[in-house]
Amino acid sequence: MERAIPSYIDTLLPKVYTFGMSRYAIINLKTDHQLKELAAKTAAKLGVSISAVLNNELRRFATEQCVIFDLPEAPNSVTAKQLNESRVQVQTGDYYHFDSNKEALDFLATELK
Repeated sequence: MERAIPSYIDTLLPKVYTFGMSRYAIINLKTDHQLKELAAKTAAKLGVSISAVLNNELRRFATEQCVIFDLPEAPNSVTAKQLNESRVQVQTGDYYHFDSNKEALDFLATELK
């Protein structure tokens, strides 16, 4: 026994029209709201759409088969502290210098005794 769908259901459920879009796939992407806004402003300034930017990156990914994350690296607080201490040691000459691997290994051997 078939149930009839009430006619008012069309007004309650939105219709999705994909006419003319059959050759395109839709990708749902979750990203940070601020990043989306920044990307939209940048794309608008360059006169392209976010879809064009993402398609370009997907095309590059598929062709080159690699991903490049080109963000500046920032050390955490422990590493930053150690780097600063190392810079001070280098500036003051408070470090060991070896002219050969053998010389370095001999130094380590005597230090470990």
